[in-house]
Amino acid sequence: MINMLLKAALTLVILTRMVDLYPLEVSRGPASCPVLPLGLNLPESQRILPSDVNEDLFRPERNQRPVPDLLKSILLSPTSPPTVPSETSASRRVDMLCHLDRVYVRVLKSLFNNPNAWQYLKLGTCPVNQARDEHYYFLYYLNSCNVTRQENENEVIYSNTLSYEPASTELVVRELPFSLSLECHYNKYYRSYQFGYMPQMVPRTVFWRLDTGFSITPVDELWKPLASGSSYVIGQPVYFEAKAPWSPEGQRPYLNNCYISSAIGSTPKHTVLNNYGCMIESKKSAQTKFYASDEKNTLRFSVGAFVFKDMISEPAENKVMAIHCEMALGPEKPTPSLKSCWYNMDTKRWSELYGEDSVCACCDTSCPAPDPSVPITPVTSSTWELDCLDRQSLGDGLS
Repeated sequence: MINMLLKAALTLVILTRMVDLYPLEVSRGPASCPVLPLGLNLPESQRILPSDVNEDLFRPERNQRPVPDLLKSILLSPTSPPTVPSETSASRRVDMLCHLDRVYVRVLKSLFNNPNAWQYLKLGTCPVNQARDEHYYFLYYLNSCNVTRQENENEVIYSNTLSYEPASTELVVRELPFSLSLECHYNKYYRSYQFGYMPQMVPRTVFWRLDTGFSITPVDELWKPLASGSSYVIGQPVYFEAKAPWSPEGQRPYLNNCYISSAIGSTPKHTVLNNYGCMIESKKSAQTKFYASDEKNTLRFSVGAFVFKDMISEPAENKVMAIHCEMALGPEKPTPSLKSCWYNMDTKRWSELYGEDSVCACCDTSCPAPDPSVPITPVTSSTWELDCLDRQSLGDGLS
């Protein structure tokens, strides 16, 4: 009996909602249940352009109201027949599929008379993934290959360029380069319930414990934070100060590994310290070394400033670098797993900053990893700018 009553109540609610969506003259039977006309076909959902969304149409109100004509025209709009492409995919020279998180492109081999054309064919900055009998293939994540992302009110657009730039060392040219713009368009979606509930925010004050944690900071030769607008000159030392939030009795901070790049995870990147505390860059540059500090929670070092090859032609404001390291707190007496070693070019041997040089003996081979109980913390410095001395600034004596 209870199940029958629940089914009847649910049916009444559904029918009431349908009548509200499509108001018509209805008659009521003996049980006072609405009678709907036959053939009423309501969609579960309807897609419209975000620019056509009128938030007031979807806001709930007290009691009932007739469904506005504009909302009916949206929800009951006729479905457009699917468009048929004018040519099949087999006849196209370049095919492209846009997936949720990646893009797929294939190019007919018959476009080229060079059997090694794949070497000069690129999607943005990405090379060909695969070659088969008839096609060259690209399959990459949507945000890779130097793609450009744009958006408007209705769409998010990812664009890239398919380019062919054959190399030629001969007097004559047998192939011409070309480029083709490719785009993936993704519709933006809104849900009608997004407009239904507008929470009221109550302001209040929240207090958090201040904990600066581990840090690494570019500094000048006096170990002062680098002033705003200052920069390092390529070929001169770049100074750093790595700090721990505290230094318990009998402990001091160490660096496990460090590399320099323009951003976290970006390429190219250059390793300056690895093997659990070995400053490998010091074997290439005498300006790369550790410095003693009176503060036990501070580790000071320098690295000879350099620039990546692909940054040479970049404007000055784009020559920006940062250092990324892993730090740990360890015993005040260094070990082969926790140490601060650099290669002293004067003595032609590895030296430890505070302890016995013997702990650096493994720097040319493989050093043991720290105990798993030692917590490792990744840190990244703020960025610094590089200055490149041009030929004129070095004088007119250069030819």
